[in-house]
Amino acid sequence: MVDVSFFAVPSSDVIDLKTNWFTNYVKETFKLNIQWNIAPSSDSLTKQSLLLSSGNYPDAFWSGSFSPSDILKYSQQGIIVPLNAYIEKYAPNLTKAIETAPGLKQAITAPDGNIYGVPSYNSCIHCYWGQKFWINTDHLKKFGLTMPTTTDELTNVLQTFKDNGLVPLSGTSDGFDLTIFLMNAFIYNNGSDFFNVEDGKVSYAPVQEGWKNGLAYMRDLYEKGLIDKQAFSQKSDVIKQLAAQNKVGVVPYLYSAGFIDTANPSYPNWSTVAPLKGPDGTQYAAFSGNTPKSLTFVVTKNATEEQIVRMIKLVDFIYTPEGTQMMNFGQEGKYWTKAGDGIKGLGGEQALFITQSDKFYSAGAKQNEGWNQMGPIFQNTTWRNGFVEAKAPFSADGLESLLMLETMKNYAGHQPKQVYPGVIWIKPEEYQNFALLKTNIEQYVKQSMAQFINGAKSIEKDWQSYVDGLQKLGLTQYLEMAQKAMTAPFDTSAFQSDTKTVEFLSSLK
Repeated sequence: MVDVSFFAVPSSDVIDLKTNWFTNYVKETFKLNIQWNIAPSSDSLTKQSLLLSSGNYPDAFWSGSFSPSDILKYSQQGIIVPLNAYIEKYAPNLTKAIETAPGLKQAITAPDGNIYGVPSYNSCIHCYWGQKFWINTDHLKKFGLTMPTTTDELTNVLQTFKDNGLVPLSGTSDGFDLTIFLMNAFIYNNGSDFFNVEDGKVSYAPVQEGWKNGLAYMRDLYEKGLIDKQAFSQKSDVIKQLAAQNKVGVVPYLYSAGFIDTANPSYPNWSTVAPLKGPDGTQYAAFSGNTPKSLTFVVTKNATEEQIVRMIKLVDFIYTPEGTQMMNFGQEGKYWTKAGDGIKGLGGEQALFITQSDKFYSAGAKQNEGWNQMGPIFQNTTWRNGFVEAKAPFSADGLESLLMLETMKNYAGHQPKQVYPGVIWIKPEEYQNFALLKTNIEQYVKQSMAQFINGAKSIEKDWQSYVDGLQKLGLTQYLEMAQKAMTAPFDTSAFQSDTKTVEFLSSLK
């Protein structure tokens, strides 16, 4: 038995890591007796930083959060150690993942060629295209409308909804931003850093003509009362009330069950709107699959050879479907079982597990079986498609099927061929300046966007002074730094729609 100290940030549903079933499994199987150094998520970054600067740090950060800049800083100081040799020798599953999982190798390989940590890899297809518009198709039928496919058609649909006493298009300040979906009919807007990449060259979307045209379109909708005046300030519970009472037409959200109960009779009426075509044919879907963006598991110089070997073997086990399943949900029998022969997963292939994720993740539920996505997980497509049985998409227990179907049918493949990578290696001494520029510029863009839409700023008269304002905030320098830091664009060609999956899920009744 080897004692090892772990820094960890447990999920709020975990009762006690010391007595947790998976902790005990790790002890018995990998002969690791873990001493926990626990931080709440609200305070985890501060605690991580304090530990590292104090010199009194654990053997490993199991569920830390290390940006590329952190990795460069702490590896140069000799605090965190490279893991290449251990991965090569003791981790065949992890090695295979690094070679085959889209984006993984690019994200974890430092400029010196070393791998200093392992990320939490979550291939969440429906999250990658999280900026969806959901429309109540019952309202479309009632007023003799068809699903909108262009910006003009959407205007017409929203006007009809308004004329018939509905809130046409609403949104929330604590949920999903309706401007992202709409802007993508004019210029690509990823909703986060606003960088666009073409032929390896980085540009900034919020200063382009397409952005200006998108703002003008949204201003027009707002002026006509087709965007709810409360959309940018109200909380999600208001949307939930509107949807429950059938009083809203279109809602931006990751998934419909987030704003309407699956038991509500109108739940099956909510479908996604595919990306709209703008006046010049632009038609994008915001994509956030350029992941992972940080490393979760790193080993410090305090760890012995024996400790590192055992930890890497544990990580290698978790980088299998069964390892991730057990680490998340605990032992077989309580929240999951192996799928019987002939039971189909989300892609129409044999399912791996039957997981009662609704029970495991139900509001306020506590459990002491698994670590629930804490640390280096490998939720790749194989695991994601296989961890539940495919059910009829619009049924109460078909949420995973619905999200996969709507994403594959309407959003996957509508992103640009190249996007800005989630991981960029900026020298620690330059990072602070880059981060400050980023914060100030993005804050100004978002603030100005709201003002252009609500009419506080005029698109005709104030556009140039807005662009000048960005230059004063250091946009040129920011773009130069972003270009230099991008060793290669993130290639999105592996993220496409799959006709077979769409046909299979559509056939389930």
